[in-house]
Amino acid sequence: MEQTGKTGAFALLIGFLLFGVLSSKAVEENAPIELRFAQPGSSSVPDFQKHVVPLLGKLGCSSAKCHGSFQGAGDFRLSLFGFDFQKDHAALLGEASSEDENRINLTAPERSLILLKPTRQIKHRGGEVIEKDSWEYNLLRRWIDAGAKGAQMLKPENRASASKPVFSKEGITFFNEKILPLFEKNCYECHGNNQSKGDFQLKAREDVLLGGASGEPAIVPGNIEKSLLIEAVRHTDPDFQMPPERKLEEEEIKDLEKWVAQGAPWPDTSDLAPAQTAKKLKQLHFEPAEILFLNTGDSAQIKIVAEWGDGEREDVTSLTRFRTNDDAVVEVDESGLATSSAKGDTYIVALYDNGIAAIPVLRPLSGDHPRIDVTKYSNPIDKLVGEKLNKLGITPSAICSDMEFLRRVSIDLTGTLPSPDEVLAFIANQAADKRFRKVDELLERPSYAAWWANKLCDFTGCNPTSISSLLEVAREDGYVKATRWYDWIYEKIASNRPYVELVEGIMLADLSRGSGGGMPYFWTRQSLEEPKDTAMSVAHSFLGIQLQCAECHKHPFDQWTQNDFADFSNFFDSLMLKTGRKRRSSSSASPDERNLSLLRSHRVTIRDEDPREPIMDWLKRQDNPWFARSFVNRVWAGYFNVGIVEPTDEFTPSNPPSNPGLLNWLAQGFIDKGFDMKWLHRQIVSSETYQRSWRPNKTNRDDLRNFSRAIPRRIPAEIIYDAMKQATAKTDQLEKVRTDLKRRGTGHLSMRMAGTHAMKVFGKPDRAINCDCERVNQPTLLQSIFLQNDPLVRMRLDNSGWISEVSESGQTDFSRLINEAWLRSLNRLPRPEEIARAKKHLSETPSTEEGLTDLLWALMNTKEFILNH
Repeated sequence: MEQTGKTGAFALLIGFLLFGVLSSKAVEENAPIELRFAQPGSSSVPDFQKHVVPLLGKLGCSSAKCHGSFQGAGDFRLSLFGFDFQKDHAALLGEASSEDENRINLTAPERSLILLKPTRQIKHRGGEVIEKDSWEYNLLRRWIDAGAKGAQMLKPENRASASKPVFSKEGITFFNEKILPLFEKNCYECHGNNQSKGDFQLKAREDVLLGGASGEPAIVPGNIEKSLLIEAVRHTDPDFQMPPERKLEEEEIKDLEKWVAQGAPWPDTSDLAPAQTAKKLKQLHFEPAEILFLNTGDSAQIKIVAEWGDGEREDVTSLTRFRTNDDAVVEVDESGLATSSAKGDTYIVALYDNGIAAIPVLRPLSGDHPRIDVTKYSNPIDKLVGEKLNKLGITPSAICSDMEFLRRVSIDLTGTLPSPDEVLAFIANQAADKRFRKVDELLERPSYAAWWANKLCDFTGCNPTSISSLLEVAREDGYVKATRWYDWIYEKIASNRPYVELVEGIMLADLSRGSGGGMPYFWTRQSLEEPKDTAMSVAHSFLGIQLQCAECHKHPFDQWTQNDFADFSNFFDSLMLKTGRKRRSSSSASPDERNLSLLRSHRVTIRDEDPREPIMDWLKRQDNPWFARSFVNRVWAGYFNVGIVEPTDEFTPSNPPSNPGLLNWLAQGFIDKGFDMKWLHRQIVSSETYQRSWRPNKTNRDDLRNFSRAIPRRIPAEIIYDAMKQATAKTDQLEKVRTDLKRRGTGHLSMRMAGTHAMKVFGKPDRAINCDCERVNQPTLLQSIFLQNDPLVRMRLDNSGWISEVSESGQTDFSRLINEAWLRSLNRLPRPEEIARAKKHLSETPSTEEGLTDLLWALMNTKEFILNH
């Protein structure tokens, strides 16, 4: 027994040692980065794209405050946020300004500036970033030891290897000293360092010979006159000029001509490798799938695993950058440790390579609330909202009163206050379905189409100034065209044409026929001078996407790269303008056929000069990720003052919806109903979610994003303008004031009032930029001053048809007049204490006219008048 025991123990020891050694090797291959490089002697070799670039990004080296800035730092410049692997590798291998050391020293790795400076072994303006012998230091040192290789690039399809002729030493010297600096200075922003505007690169001779999207070579070696590149830089064709901003110096043009005449000599160097595509990150996986906290200070460690296109998976938590979307709810440190700050819900965003993961974080606001029985709801909106509220421990507010509902839905759906008679009739109606019937009634009013046409003009950029010439004499033409634009959208909404048909009328408008062929003014705005401007406008108007950052760099917390931006812009290179002139492709002659990516979700082939039909086909596809979702989200925000995705035009992986199931259901329902806009409005405003009171309870007082109650919000500028007219109008003119679209701020006047003082004060957008943020609905001090003192308010009161009518008729029934004043402005009956104060004031003023003027002025200066609640 004793011997057996010793033998067994010995066997266990041998097994432990044997399998311990084997498993340690496996562990090293699959362990987290910080463990693999914890010791200097790691056998793993770091990958430039997978390890080195993300580490430099996480350390802040490639940020805008450091070497990623436009001018770089210390004569060392990296690509902003580290998304240009070729450029960054070349920069690291380049000569430093220091006379003693190189950034990368392959002979003596420990003398590399990339190791000496961040460890503060020598002077570094950025201070100590890492410690010597830390895992970060060991990773960089091991990469240098292994030869400091760049990213293992995958050559794209259809890039055939061109033969490489032998050039003279003089020719190569001329290229390096004259041509390469010229390319870097004037061309590489669009056609170098992984940028391929017009599908054209200047990083390799074979790419220049192959040409861009046209398929024609940019240069014909030895033949200057047949080289498109020379034609472009000479600026002889007004539609084909490179660089587009300015003409090269004559000496520079002569250098290019000489270079082509020499046969276009080009060095055989890896720094000018053919255009290639980096390894593809398939997906970022994260654990836990959702973080649920119960108490302040609770913590959870996030784990991020990268899955690559070849199936390889790796724990990259230590190389991942983390950000919280709301640090009031949760904080996250650089290691991915999340710590609860307060109750609520948000997301932690993780960034690695080109991947973005959003990890939901939730901490219930209450632990003792009664659960909502979501099975009682007939409207799926209420079920989906109720399920989220149950997770958060929130009890929704009660249903609002009839008077609150009527005012709220009238403003939101029709941009109009209800009339006094309408309010009285509605509260007297005892029918159980009166709210549903009122919604149907409002949807048939012209004011519904008027208000939502106004909002769609916001989304699509209907700007009178942009449509017309800048000359003063031509501005009237701009107002006329903007009004046609508005009227065209109005007719589509009034007749309940599908939203997809409305967009199709804009996207496929006949640019040679005026408004008779759809709505062409979207395309003829002065702001759309370049294909890139058109691309950004289309993405914003119909997809709820912001592409501006990607024009210059890949934003760390957005998915779009410069290549994505260039590809999408290329769709509009040859779009015909109203004048009949076409925009020529930025790389070469207009192509007969191009295969382009629609923001990575779909590829299409363009076979003629007008690309809009295939784009429209893509927009209306059921699997389009943004078209239906962005519109239903904007409509939702119009009723709740906050989108399910907020901001409403920032559909990005780092800005997920607050209720994904709700957004998906609305979008799919909208598609299934044939893009029926009235169905969408009816579904939303008929829900209990929309009809909840603004009065909070103890569980939902701090909820601003989960729709457990109505959030009081300032009335839009145009509606305030109309509301002041309505509150002061003569009784027999009241209905005309409410329905005459030519005289309403939500109607035709919207175009002419743009830019006026009143509209600016209350945040009406100029529709000059691609941003929903241009309309501002927040209350401000200036708005309070306006309502108290502005001549427009005084004019409305001094010229009030109703007050003159009361004065002329000699009415003295204070109770009736007070009720009327409240119904005209606040759309409800006054409370007893309000009646008492108003009667006291009226009895103390020299005349009823003066007293009513004071009373209306006071009512128009209340929060209740200025807010929808």
